[in-house]
Amino acid sequence: MENLGKKALTTALVLSLGAALSACTLEAREPQPPVPLGEVNYLQILVPKDDPEGLVLGNLYETALDDRGRATSIQITDGGLDAQLNDLRAGSTDLVIGCSGNILEFYNPDLAAQLKYEYAQQSSVDKNSGEWREKVYDALQGSLPTSLAATDPSNAVGCAESTELPQNIVPIYRKPNLPRQDRDVLNIVSGAISTEELQTLVKDSSNDLSMSETALEFLRSKGF
Repeated sequence: MENLGKKALTTALVLSLGAALSACTLEAREPQPPVPLGEVNYLQILVPKDDPEGLVLGNLYETALDDRGRATSIQITDGGLDAQLNDLRAGSTDLVIGCSGNILEFYNPDLAAQLKYEYAQQSSVDKNSGEWREKVYDALQGSLPTSLAATDPSNAVGCAESTELPQNIVPIYRKPNLPRQDRDVLNIVSGAISTEELQTLVKDSSNDLSMSETALEFLRSKGF
C-alpha cells in the first residue's frame, strides 16, 4: 500500500509539472500585440529648405492629409537626401519625399548600379509605359530597412538632374505612424499629379502665391 501511495504521488507530481511546462510553452509562443498605428499626434513631413520641388510636394501631401482630418506638419531641413533618410530611420520624422532612383541608390548602391547599366542599354525607353518605373520601385521596396516602407510611386518624375535611372516621386514613411487611410491619401495625391503639373506648381510657388492655397486648388481640380 505504501508503494502504491508513493507511485500515485509521483504520478501526480509529474502530471502537475508537465501541465506547468505546457502552460509556460504556450505563454512563450503567444504572439506579441502589433505596434499600434498612427500614435503620433502630428504626422511630420521632412522637406528640404532649398528645394522648391520638395516644398511643393510636401505641401501637397500635407494639405491632402489635413483635409482628410490627419494633423500634419512640415519640418524644414538643411540636409540633403542622405540626411533626411537617416533622420527618418532614426525616428525624428515620419515621412520623406524623394525620387525613386536616388533613394534606391542610397539604400542599395550595387543594385542601383546594375539597373543603371541595364537602363543605359535600352535603345529607346518609353517613360510613360511604367515598366522601368515599376522595376526601380520594386527594387527600392526590397531594399528598404524593415522599419520603413514606400507608398505607390507617382507618374510624376522629379530630380531632373538625375537621369541614369527613372526618378518617379515616392514618399517613404515609418511603418508604425502611417495607417492605411493615410497611405491611401498619399496614393491618391501621387496618382493625381503629372510631371508637367508638378513643374507648373513649382513655377507658381515662385510667384509668391500661397503654397497651401495652390495645393488645395490643385487637389480640388482633381476631385479630391
